[in-house]
Amino acid sequence: MKVIDNFLREDEFKTLRTYISSTEFPWYFGKVVTGNKGESAQFVHTFYVNDTPTSTWPHVAFLRGRLNIASLVRIKVNLNPRTETLQVHKDSFHIDYPDITTAVYYLNTCDGYTLFEDGPKVNSVENRIVIFDSNMRHTGTSCTNEAGRLVMNINYFPCNDNQYVNVD
Repeated sequence: MKVIDNFLREDEFKTLRTYISSTEFPWYFGKVVTGNKGESAQFVHTFYVNDTPTSTWPHVAFLRGRLNIASLVRIKVNLNPRTETLQVHKDSFHIDYPDITTAVYYLNTCDGYTLFEDGPKVNSVENRIVIFDSNMRHTGTSCTNEAGRLVMNINYFPCNDNQYVNVD
C-alpha cells in the first residue's frame, strides 16, 4: 500500500475538484450499507467502465498518465453526504475487482476515511491518493464535518514498472 500526499499539481487538483463540485456535475443516486445494517445515501458518477468512456471522460483522462496505467478498468467518483454521526460502512467491506490495482483519490479533507479489513485506516485528505492491491478488502465512511465526502475510485492494470508518475 502506498499513500501519496499532494498527488496532483495544485492547478490540476483545483480544476478537477471545481469541476466535480460544480452544480452542473451529473450525480446519480445510490445506496450504501452502513455498519448497523441500515442504508445511507451515496451519489456516484462513472467516468470510464469496461472500455467505455463517458462524456465526462476528458476531465479525468490525464490520470492514466499520472498513475502509469497500462489498462484502465473503471474510474468513478463517490459523494457520501454528511451524516449526524460518522457511519462506517462495516457491512460493505469489499474488493472492487480481483487481481488488479485500486487507487482511492481524496477530493476533500474531512473526518471520513477508508478502512481496510486488516486494520489500516487512511484519512480523507484532499489531493491524497492511496494505491493498493485490489484484493485488499476495504470500505468507506460518511463524514460529519463537511457537506460530503468526495473520493475517486480508480481500478486498473499498471504498467510493468508499477510506478506512478509524479509531475512537479
